Amino acid sequence: MDQRDSEKIIRLAREGKQISKIWEEDFPNYDYWEIYVEVHAAGERSSLGIKRMITGRLNKLQTVNGTEREEIIQEIDDLVSHLYSRYKESQKKLDEIRGIIGG
Repeated sequence: MDQRDSEKIIRLAREGKQISKIWEEDFPNYDYWEIYVEVHAAGERSSLGIKRMITGRLNKLQTVNGTEREEIIQEIDDLVSHLYSRYKESQKKLDEIRGIIGG
C-alpha cells in the first residue's frame, strides 16, 4: 500500500467512515484486512467501533463493582470525549467547505 492510500484511509476513518465502507467504496482493490490493519496501526477507530465499545462497557457496568466500575466509567468518558473531538473536527471541516462553496 502506498503512502497516499494509507493517508486517505486514515483520513476517512478519522472522519467517521466505517472500515467496510472505505473498503467497498474507496479501496476495493485492497483486502478488507489490509485496510483494517492500516486504520488500527495508526491508532484510529471508526465511530461505529467506538459506539460498540461504549455499549459494551455500559453493559458491563451492570455486573461489576468498586475499582473496576470506576475504571470502566473513566474509559467510557475517554471514548465519549474522543467522539466529541472527532465531531468538532468534522464540523470545522464542514464549515470550511460551506464557506468555500458559498453555502
